[in-house]
Amino acid sequence: MRLHRTACLVFASMLGAAVTGSALAAQEEKAAAKAPSQAESDDSNKNNEDNSIQVGDVLTVKLDALLPTQPVLAFDRVFASLGRYEARPAQMFDDLCLTSGGKGVKTWDHQSKPTDLESYTCQEPPGSNQDALPTVLLAPDGKTLYLLSGHHILTTFWDMPNGGTSVPVKVKVTQSLAGDDIDEVWNAMKEAGQFWLFDTRGEKIKPSELPEYLGMKQLKHDKYLSLVFFLRNIAYSDPDKGKTVNPLIRPMSIPYMQYHWAQYLRKKMKVSSYDLNDPDEYTAALKEAASLIVAAADDENIASSGKTAKELGQFDEVNTKALDSLLTRPTSSWSYALAYRQREKEESTPKRILEEQKAKKESAKKEVAPASAEKTEN
Repeated sequence: MRLHRTACLVFASMLGAAVTGSALAAQEEKAAAKAPSQAESDDSNKNNEDNSIQVGDVLTVKLDALLPTQPVLAFDRVFASLGRYEARPAQMFDDLCLTSGGKGVKTWDHQSKPTDLESYTCQEPPGSNQDALPTVLLAPDGKTLYLLSGHHILTTFWDMPNGGTSVPVKVKVTQSLAGDDIDEVWNAMKEAGQFWLFDTRGEKIKPSELPEYLGMKQLKHDKYLSLVFFLRNIAYSDPDKGKTVNPLIRPMSIPYMQYHWAQYLRKKMKVSSYDLNDPDEYTAALKEAASLIVAAADDENIASSGKTAKELGQFDEVNTKALDSLLTRPTSSWSYALAYRQREKEESTPKRILEEQKAKKESAKKEVAPASAEKTEN
């Protein structure tokens, strides 16, 4: 815990203001004194005599060695994967292999464990496809790693029943602040939109307020982001039609594209008025969100993206066929997510309260029905 707090303070200083060479040196010395290295480097990918981490290195790390660069997630995206793993355990190992650059799972059995790389094999050696790997930023201390992509799938690995903090994954170092050009690198990353510093209310946060670990206990649920996740190819799509090497890591060609659409919806609708554990209400929320996205003016700037609705892949109209498939197909991501969140609610809520809630809904429906009939007769 102390390591993560120290790293967060260093990270915050990079965002909040320009750091002088002497101040940076003092911070690096302090961080190095308090914290051992978190990264377990892959020797096959490192040739430096001093074994220091460099841009381009592929590292093998455990999940608790990665610090988030965003405070929110679409929990239902995680629930969809967890529900799918329950129905088809092989999918879990397939995702583990894909996310570690091994293409897909080759062999596994019911004794295989995500925490044991020797218990299953991938179609290709992990790390083979570097474009499929989660990416990380190397902090000024030359050791601490900040996750730049892959928050959702790595949180899934963190929170799945047989996963946890010790699940090993491959990551690629794509940026480094451990050098003389800190300001230049940092400003370029901010310009490219490689961080998300907004909370569930859409308000900007300080870097020091970022979570200290991955997982749904640390990162918060942005319900608008969950809506947007399901509405891909229904109300919008990625403007870049090129094939994505790993859709679990980089589902969009524009950084935080779905997050910007979530920010837009936050100002247009009230998701809290819907009970997302109720299929009918969740359906209504999705339909309202889809209608709002396609109704945006083509040239309207969406949230803080600096791009118009059309540039963010907006459709001219809702793809009702795709929406119907999402809502009715038992194996859709929405079906898996809804079933999983309903089970979670049943397990965490006393049976008495669930029965009271059900009775109230039934009573409300009976009250609405006679009123509607009377209105029709008049």
